[in-house]
Amino acid sequence: MLSVGSSLSPTYQPSALTTFNARSIAVNEALPADESTTRFPPVDESEAVAAPGADGEATAAEQSKREQLNKAEAELALVEQQEISELAARDREVRAHEQAHVAVGGQHAGTASYTYERGPDGRQYAVAGEVPISTSPVSGDPQATIDKMEQVRRAALAPAEPSSADRAIAAQAAQLIAQARAELATAEADDSASAAAASQATDGQEQGETEATDEPAAAPVAELALYRSIAAEPGGPSLQASA
Repeated sequence: MLSVGSSLSPTYQPSALTTFNARSIAVNEALPADESTTRFPPVDESEAVAAPGADGEATAAEQSKREQLNKAEAELALVEQQEISELAARDREVRAHEQAHVAVGGQHAGTASYTYERGPDGRQYAVAGEVPISTSPVSGDPQATIDKMEQVRRAALAPAEPSSADRAIAAQAAQLIAQARAELATAEADDSASAAAASQATDGQEQGETEATDEPAAAPVAELALYRSIAAEPGGPSLQASA
C-alpha cells in the first residue's frame, strides 16, 4: 500500500489515467532552504480587497436591486398621493355643486345622489352627482307656474360652474316662464274684455231705467194741453178757482 506523498520506485511507469503536476516528495525529505513550507502561492490581500469574489458581487447586485425597488416604491407613493389629492378635490367640488342645487331648489328639489370611486387609500370619493328637480307647470295657475319656474331656474344655475345639463334645465324653465306669462296676459285680456262688456251692459241698463222713469212726467203736460184746447172751444166749460 502506498501512502499519500510517498516516493515511488524508479521502475514505476504511470498508467494512462495517472498524471502528475508536481514531483512527489518523500515525507522525510528535507525542503530546500529557498522554498516555502507550503506548496500554494502566497495570497495577495490587496488583490483580494480590490477584486471581490462571487459573494461580494452578489451582495452588490442585491443592494442595487434594493435601491431600485425603494425608488420605484417612492415614485408609486408619490403618484398615489397625487391621485388621492385629486380625488379629494373632486369630492369637495361635486358635493358643493349638488348642495347648491338642493339649497336653492327648496321644495322643488329632491335629495342628492352621488357616484363614488375608490381611491388608493381605500376611501370612497364622490366623482359625480345629481339632484332631481320638478319642472312641471302648475295646472290652471300661470302665476304659480312663473314663480315655480323662476326658482327652478335659479336652482339650476346656483353652482359656481353649472354643467351642460344644468343649463338645459334653466333653458327649459325659462321657456315655461314665457309660456305662462303669455297665458297670464291672455287671461288678463279676457278679464278686461269681460269687465268692459259688463260695464257697458250696466251702463245701458241704467240708461234704460232713467228713460223709463222720465216718461210719467210728460203726462201732465199732455193733460194740460187737452184742458186748454177744451177751454178754448166755444160754450165749453170753464175752470174756476175755488176759495
